[in-house]
Amino acid sequence: MEIEIIEKIKRLPQTEETLKDAFDLLRGIEDRRSVDHYVRWVRSEAMKLKTAAMYDLIRQTYLYAGQYSFDDFMVAMEWNREPKARFWLPRRKVLEGKHKIATQIQEFMDDPAALFLGFSMPPGTGKTTLIKFLLAYIIGSEPKSANMYISYSDGMTKMLLDSARSMLTDTAEYAFHEIFPGLGEPDISAEYKTVSYRRKGDFPTLGLVSMSGSVTGRTRANKFMITDDLVKNKEEARSPERLEKLYGDYTATLTTRMIGDNVKQLMLGTRWSAYDPLGRMEAEHGDDPRYKFIAIPVWDENEESNFEYECGDRYTTEKIRDIKATIDSADFECLFMQHGIEKEGMAFPADGLKYYNGVLPDGQPDNIVFVNDVAWGGGDSLSMPIAYVYGADVYIHDWIFDKRDKSYTKPRVVAKILQHKIKMGRTEANNGGDEYSDDVYRILRQEHGYSINMSHKKAPTNMAKLTRIEQHAPTIRDFYFRADGCRDEDYRKAMNEVTGFSFTTKNLHDDAPDSLAMLADYLNGGIKSVSVAKRIL
Repeated sequence: MEIEIIEKIKRLPQTEETLKDAFDLLRGIEDRRSVDHYVRWVRSEAMKLKTAAMYDLIRQTYLYAGQYSFDDFMVAMEWNREPKARFWLPRRKVLEGKHKIATQIQEFMDDPAALFLGFSMPPGTGKTTLIKFLLAYIIGSEPKSANMYISYSDGMTKMLLDSARSMLTDTAEYAFHEIFPGLGEPDISAEYKTVSYRRKGDFPTLGLVSMSGSVTGRTRANKFMITDDLVKNKEEARSPERLEKLYGDYTATLTTRMIGDNVKQLMLGTRWSAYDPLGRMEAEHGDDPRYKFIAIPVWDENEESNFEYECGDRYTTEKIRDIKATIDSADFECLFMQHGIEKEGMAFPADGLKYYNGVLPDGQPDNIVFVNDVAWGGGDSLSMPIAYVYGADVYIHDWIFDKRDKSYTKPRVVAKILQHKIKMGRTEANNGGDEYSDDVYRILRQEHGYSINMSHKKAPTNMAKLTRIEQHAPTIRDFYFRADGCRDEDYRKAMNEVTGFSFTTKNLHDDAPDSLAMLADYLNGGIKSVSVAKRIL
């Protein structure tokens, strides 16, 4: 009956009274999630009227929805805070609008089949504060459940306890008791680091423990077990023995504190290593649909910041470039790109390659060649490095690196061949690459009257591909690449993939390094008319 009346109200010109009536009807419906779209409709219509009464109604919709929506909960919690003191709204456009963090956490919480959510973000992007709000949200929405929070140190757990105390008891700063009316004050123990709405003697609603402390007998989890930055520092991250012990403590000690088969594990962190707990969990469970892993790098494939918040605590693109230029390339890949790798396994670390300023040596090159690793979807990129050969010196002077389909890439390939007056090239023949190559050759001959020696060759399997990259790695490291300030967008994307490639961990994509291995193979064995030897000046 209420829904029928609301549907009739929706067809009327909206006034303060009609919207208040609609919201009053919604508040009488027990299953709040089922009418969430109506709540958001009331909110959007109230925003259009822009009156003081509607401002209060908007607030009421956030308080109402905050019981079942983590996103709305965070907005409602900070409603009365000074704008400069707020955490969520200055970051919401990025964390929720761009990355859907709150939505993904909520979907994980609501999905009965989901067991594990792991997500990583760079340091200083707000992970721990986000967890503070999540703990308060869990306590409010599941006050009779038992949950655990684990971090690497007692100091972190004490800080989280103090934050939980503030969020649950400071009514001037936070609206917790307006969102969850009737809960009263929780029982908080600073000695045992617990917060509880359960009966005395039961395991607490929330127990906070550190990896260095004892968890035996004090707390258990029957709903959520949340871990936050289990790796203490770089020293621990670079010790395989300590990481092995850490993972053993997590799997053999902490997870045994879970009661029942459907306890959800939420693991947050900044990636430190291929063998940190997040990396180990993904390696073991990455193919299980009940396990989900989210990694948000500090910038996107176009080298634009992923964390440009509307506040001072943000990463601008310029700031990221400065960081990348000043820290170890392996540390940048781990901490900022969330690509857990080992420095020893990096094939082409940025500080181990040769560079030039984009100006080629004097005189005519001995040859200008290309290779083309054609992409066929799945997030792969067509990778076509163009090399100017001067004796033994190979300059990667241009690069097509493009995820789009052949209707976009084929004209670009033709244009680059004509631009550089390339005389020789090879295309991978797999999955129609031979037809792609033949079509490029036809266009060059028939439409441009251009003569070129083009060939195609079958690519190796994925395992053999890794072997090929490893085989030709010394040759690739001897190539000359354009320096940072001399690259276009395609070149930048390709080099990011090259410098992030690892022999010891899973790589999301390997198109750029594989095309360089293909080029090295072509130069070493596929070009009969060019002798790659030291030039006599």
